Amino acid sequence: MFIEADGTLRQNPRMKSAPPPTSATPSPVRTRVIEHDLLRVFVAVVDYGGFTAAASVLHRTQAAVSLQIKRLEETVQVALFQHPRRAVQLTPRGELLLEYARRMISLNDEALSAVRGDEVTGRIRIGAINNYASGILPPLLAEFCGMYPEVQIEVHTGVAAEMEKRLGSTYDMTINLHPPGQGEGVLISTQEPIWITSLHNSPHERDPLPLALLPNGSLFRRYALQALAQMGRSWHLAQESTNIQAVEAATAAGLALTVFQRKSVDFNRLRELTEADGFPKLPGADVRLEIAERYLPRAALQLREFLLERFAQQAKAP
Repeated sequence: MFIEADGTLRQNPRMKSAPPPTSATPSPVRTRVIEHDLLRVFVAVVDYGGFTAAASVLHRTQAAVSLQIKRLEETVQVALFQHPRRAVQLTPRGELLLEYARRMISLNDEALSAVRGDEVTGRIRIGAINNYASGILPPLLAEFCGMYPEVQIEVHTGVAAEMEKRLGSTYDMTINLHPPGQGEGVLISTQEPIWITSLHNSPHERDPLPLALLPNGSLFRRYALQALAQMGRSWHLAQESTNIQAVEAATAAGLALTVFQRKSVDFNRLRELTEADGFPKLPGADVRLEIAERYLPRAALQLREFLLERFAQQAKAP
């Protein structure tokens, strides 16, 4: 600006005038990025059933785990867990994020494996029935881990109904029991459940019958209780345990009777109850290897093929 001789205020022609005011230009949308480490902590809290257990596995303090879950909730702007957090229970939004979190972690591991070349990496979670988890799987999984040392495998035992429910959310694959002709996946064997009692005691002669059983959701438990209902026999639960060895010990001691699959029975301590003893023949069961219907890392797919090959070899062995 300058003043002319007559006192008029004028703008310097060399100066550019300011642009006319316009409506406010919207600021660019901020993209929220979920930190990968926060997802791993979130999945660990769910899988291990609590903040303290997750902290132990992750080698962090419980306070650090709680802080990371808080940061994750702030990032996604929703509550992921029901409060109070005495037990791990996800909100509906938390259930939704859990599925995505597993896929994102698996995709991350797959990407690392791809750029590194042929290296197979990642974590695989398996749910398995007792006799597979305790006897059949360990040497096979040890062999697989020797071939692929960067793979981490977790094996969890459980009852049939619970494992079926958690396939996909918790487990990448399961080795599970189903009634004959039911279930998905590949049939790898069949089992013959039989009534079992002590070799030296007779708990089966008591009334009501004392039973030693796996928890609700066990297929063999369901078979036993359905048969007793049809027989009109009363019963009481003498022992319930997820530990098959504890059930076997209670039965061998004469505390109760139970139902086992024939091939796992130690007939040096136990004996079979048949129709001659007043106990009916029970339905058979199929053992199936099932994989989750979602994205799976290459390590999980290779383990599936490896196990199916080994199971086929075992079936052909004399």
